[in-house]
Amino acid sequence: MLTYQQRNITRNVSQHLLSVSYDDYLTGQADSLAVELEDAQGKWRDQWYPGHGDSLTLSIGWQGQPLRALGRFEIDEVELNSPPSTITIHGLATGIKTALRTTSHHAYENTTLPAVAQQIATRQNLELIGTIQPIHLDRLTQQDTDLTFLRKLAAEYDYAFKITGHRMVFHAISALAKTAPVATLHLQDLNQVNLRDQIKNVPQAAEVKHKDPATKQLVAYKIENNQTIAVPSSMTKTTTSADTQKSRTRSASTEEAKAKAQAQLAKANRERTTGNWSSIGQPNLLSGNVVTLAAAGKLGGHYLITASKHRMTRNGYTVSQSVNRVTES
Repeated sequence: MLTYQQRNITRNVSQHLLSVSYDDYLTGQADSLAVELEDAQGKWRDQWYPGHGDSLTLSIGWQGQPLRALGRFEIDEVELNSPPSTITIHGLATGIKTALRTTSHHAYENTTLPAVAQQIATRQNLELIGTIQPIHLDRLTQQDTDLTFLRKLAAEYDYAFKITGHRMVFHAISALAKTAPVATLHLQDLNQVNLRDQIKNVPQAAEVKHKDPATKQLVAYKIENNQTIAVPSSMTKTTTSADTQKSRTRSASTEEAKAKAQAQLAKANRERTTGNWSSIGQPNLLSGNVVTLAAAGKLGGHYLITASKHRMTRNGYTVSQSVNRVTES
């Protein structure tokens, strides 16, 4: 079901529709929508031409099952291709009608991570969604856009961040990785499977530094990697490299330093086994959800979806996924 400015246009576009593509990301990029339409009569490039900034919403599902709403998108681009004449309408979940991409200068002192996220959400008239640990932050200086600043901050503490419509989503990736799987996928039923299992980027420990405000001394904080997501090799039982991952960033407190070190290790552990595959489309195969990969031997287990591309054409419905393993087989 496709709506334009809150009006259901599914029937209006069905005879012209060539494809619908929905790109969904866990963090770092805005979700996007592309609607490709046949335009042999020239209506879509003339009297039916969509307005920039107007909204599209998409819901998908199999017949006989409830539709799943995939979000609200603001039209930011209209693309003409010819011959044959087609119009593709592109929309972004991170809207173009808010000032998220305007450079701002702010200082945040003696605050917490959720307080900073809430302050920016309030400034942008967005609803903050997610559970954020109250990590104390001594001082932060913002000299970027709100969008860039929050993406960097989320990555530093291993949070998923994105804007979807009027909501700011800020979730701990480690918490998402522990949720129950939404589906079980069998290796033989998948297409274009590529999985990589490596340990050279999985450190034995992480080290960050912070300056003690009382003594003015630079203190290094090291945390051992004892939560490795790995299948030990049969002979050596090796699950990490021998390296220590050192961060050049500075933290003002032990709490900040520890949170950053744990975030680095959690990210490295998830990236031990990564990959991508495609399958028959399912509306619940979305970023942030966990799926079980079965019949894959030592490469089986629970995988967190970090990105998905849902594509519907006149030939059917497929979904491609990028994944990180979060629990071994």
